[in-house]
Amino acid sequence: MRPTDVLKAIAYPLTEPAVVMTLIMLWLLVSFAIWGGAMGLFVLILVIPAVFRYQMIMLGARARGVTPSTLDAEFFDWFGNAWTLFPAPVAVLLIWGVISTAANLGTAWAALAVILASVFFPASIAVLAITRSPLQSLNPIALGQLLRRCAATFWIAPVFLVLSAWLSLQAEALPMMVAILLQMFLLFAFFSLTGSLIEPFGLMADVNIPDALEPAQDEIDANVEKERTAVLNHAFGFISRGNRAGGFKHVTEWTAASPDPRVAWAWFFERMLAWENQEHALFFAQLYIHDMLGHAENIPALKVLMRCRLVSERFRPLSEDLPAIIEVAQASGNMELAAVLKRN
Repeated sequence: MRPTDVLKAIAYPLTEPAVVMTLIMLWLLVSFAIWGGAMGLFVLILVIPAVFRYQMIMLGARARGVTPSTLDAEFFDWFGNAWTLFPAPVAVLLIWGVISTAANLGTAWAALAVILASVFFPASIAVLAITRSPLQSLNPIALGQLLRRCAATFWIAPVFLVLSAWLSLQAEALPMMVAILLQMFLLFAFFSLTGSLIEPFGLMADVNIPDALEPAQDEIDANVEKERTAVLNHAFGFISRGNRAGGFKHVTEWTAASPDPRVAWAWFFERMLAWENQEHALFFAQLYIHDMLGHAENIPALKVLMRCRLVSERFRPLSEDLPAIIEVAQASGNMELAAVLKRN
């Protein structure tokens, strides 16, 4: 990533119209919440989930190289897509840890705590965006894998986080609304930068749910969504009773007959990852990878494999697909992954 790309990622909240409008709206709401007394407290309770949820949505969009969705009523819900709110308690705990370290152990140890927190937090939210699993976002193995794969540029995120935190503290001397605007921009810029730093590595490419269709296709999209959901629910019934093969057979037969099997595979994989037991999604991913290799979609298959290994480092493709995926990994220059697969 070139220096100009880094600057573009930082400035993205000011250059993308949809993000600019969201930034301004959240800035006004937060300002009113702080200024508005009892009514402001009510507004603050409503706006907190929107602020953090939008950051994760934007991070995920930047990691895929697409424009994030616009702010709507669902962003203010405390209970929908709860994984998007997980960075909030993590950030609070890290700040508390730094403050406690400074109070009890002194400045030198506090500086070490700042360094550790500044490395941990960007990696944690990146893994969270990829896996949508709060547990995986705290998993040292998953964090280590991400940092190794993105080491060439990901160091920029911790540096910018420390700089943003320092600027946010200095902004407290400014008038309230000016300070809040600067702090909000730095928050947006940090999440935009973090997503942009992992985008070149393609960890989210070809795996996430496809973007929404054009408005003229809304009715068709809704019908397809209902069909897929019904198929997934029926398959879950099989799987929950111990018949995983039967559940997967039901899904793959429907997928093969669907108008766009590639999108359908990605949709079912994504939904299974959201289940409490992600092991089922990993077994389904073996079939997903097998299908992609059969259609010469080698790079997408490798990307799904890499994402699955973030969920579980023990993940392996089907034995019959192992030679092919090792060859793809070697051809793409991922010698470390190829070596791991050979060892296992």
